[in-house]
Amino acid sequence: MMKKIFATLLCFLLIFSLVACKEKVENSSQSTGGQDVGNQIIVDNASLEYAFNLDKQFIDDKNGFSSVSDLTGARFNVNGKYVGEFTKVNSRYDMKFELFNEKNTRIVNLSGGVAYTLPTNNIEVDYTIAKYRTVIKFDDSILSSSTESSNPYTQNTTPWCIYGNEWLLRHIINEDFYKNQNLTLLKGTECNFDMSAPVHNYGDTTTKPGFDIYRFDIKIEDSAQIERPYYNIAVVREINDEINFNLFVMKSKSNKADVMDTLVESLKLFKSRGVQRNYFNAGEAVEDKNWSRETRDYYRQISTSKTLNWGVFSYSITGTGLQPGENDYDVNLRNSLEMKNGIEEAMAHRFDIYPTYTHISWGGQLHRFNTNMSLQLAGGNGINNQPVLQFTYQFTTNNNIVAGEVTPMFDVLRGKYDAHFRQLAQDIKAYSKPILFRLNNEMNTDWTSYCGMMTLLDPDIFTMTWQRLYNIFIEEGVNNVIWIWNPIAISCPYSSWGEDLCYFPGKEYVHLIGATDYEMNNYAVGAEGIQSFADRYSALYDKNKESGFENWGVIISEFACGSGGDASGALGRNADTQAEWVKGMFDEFCKDPQPAYVQQLKGMVWFNCNDSSGGKVTNRLRIYEPNTTTYNDLSNTIKAFKDGFARLEAKYGK
Repeated sequence: MMKKIFATLLCFLLIFSLVACKEKVENSSQSTGGQDVGNQIIVDNASLEYAFNLDKQFIDDKNGFSSVSDLTGARFNVNGKYVGEFTKVNSRYDMKFELFNEKNTRIVNLSGGVAYTLPTNNIEVDYTIAKYRTVIKFDDSILSSSTESSNPYTQNTTPWCIYGNEWLLRHIINEDFYKNQNLTLLKGTECNFDMSAPVHNYGDTTTKPGFDIYRFDIKIEDSAQIERPYYNIAVVREINDEINFNLFVMKSKSNKADVMDTLVESLKLFKSRGVQRNYFNAGEAVEDKNWSRETRDYYRQISTSKTLNWGVFSYSITGTGLQPGENDYDVNLRNSLEMKNGIEEAMAHRFDIYPTYTHISWGGQLHRFNTNMSLQLAGGNGINNQPVLQFTYQFTTNNNIVAGEVTPMFDVLRGKYDAHFRQLAQDIKAYSKPILFRLNNEMNTDWTSYCGMMTLLDPDIFTMTWQRLYNIFIEEGVNNVIWIWNPIAISCPYSSWGEDLCYFPGKEYVHLIGATDYEMNNYAVGAEGIQSFADRYSALYDKNKESGFENWGVIISEFACGSGGDASGALGRNADTQAEWVKGMFDEFCKDPQPAYVQQLKGMVWFNCNDSSGGKVTNRLRIYEPNTTTYNDLSNTIKAFKDGFARLEAKYGK
């Protein structure tokens, strides 16, 4: 009898679970309009009628979108997939339309609150990172569009003036920028960012009533190796809006100024419905099939390591091609060894990573990879008791001084550095030991020569140059490089188009994630505001997790907490706070169980260098220097490191 009751109960539970599962699937399908239909054009009358009549701003009489009867079909993208019907708006969904007539396409970003027309109905749209930007391919053009709403200067009387001038158009309104990069400005809006001028008198306020417009048509000269050398750019904001604007960047094989003009003229804004989202998922990192066994073994070792690999950056290995016995070589090597040995002794810890930086060039002299010095200071492979080299390579020719209006990025696209890159590849291959290769870190900023502000507001130039160097390395047989993609934690300028994922070159080009977030600690003594290591890096973990990077190995390729610079107060005023910050960091590492963000960390590199300006230390990050008493006031910080390493070793072993 009991067996029958149990069998009946089990059967009931099974039926109930199947019904519940079916209801869940059906509800999920209904919530997004049915199953994914791919790129199929929808002609469902109810969906067309409902979508087109949602808002009068969808109307574009000039381009043939006067009524629903003008439509030949549509595509409805809801929460990242194309659906077969659309008859309901949900404020929690991400909703995009592509409305077609005989000749044109009306792009409707319902969640972004913007609609515009393209003079074609043959389009391919990528919504992968739609929260940040949408990418549309058509004819011989690629259009990126973003809705922007982050202006940190709202307390100022002229917030748009500051943002537009300093954080958006700074370079593309500068004549020197065009001259230095061999670009031609075919057409450009004259801008008046004088903060004493009337608030709404900065760009073109006459072409489109009620709007302030900035239009630029640009050609990259000497462009035989550049597939799309023509850029048409538009920034559009409502005159009374000091915060929000729309950015459109289009690159083409020919000048498409007329297409951009059509887009701007047809653009209409409306109250957004829904929430913009990203659908990017990094998945699992993929090993490079070209790696040597030694490099593959090291990658697997560091990727699965339960203990942290540590390094300290103080000096760069010479990139001038000097050889042993030459004076500058010997001086550089001696200083580097003194720093390395001294800080290891002070902290009673042997470091696992040796970091260095090299640029394309400086002062007109191309920089090379110095194999000899790299072997003397690094040469590690994870098991030979020597540090592994972390080599940061930057596409800059002036130490990232963006005020000089110079970037080598366009010449990289032109192939002008290909021969140099091949030599770099050969030198790196000759080194033979594994290299943690960090290319163009902190690209999602405004202070690097390869940031989007320096590349016509187009992050794709970053990814194209990354892929170019990667492919050259493969062609040259480089088999010992582990590529690190390293954005900064908080993107700056504050924008969607400049967010980190806009610069991701593709998982087949990246093997580890780099992390960078500084606590400069320049507050007045006792002031509130300092963020702990846990605050900063758990937040970064959460951000990366949204993009599916939680299964990737992470190296904090550079970080530090400052002790207070004298540019904003007394030098070293926050030494005690710095020491407590370091102690708190090790507290996180020693927790049992470790927090998820700590478990993901594989490497840590303290940036033992100061930032200075005008003879003053702006950020005092250096904590140690041999043969000097300059940093004796930071002895508690050194002790915090020494004690922390001892705790880690006692808990996890070496």
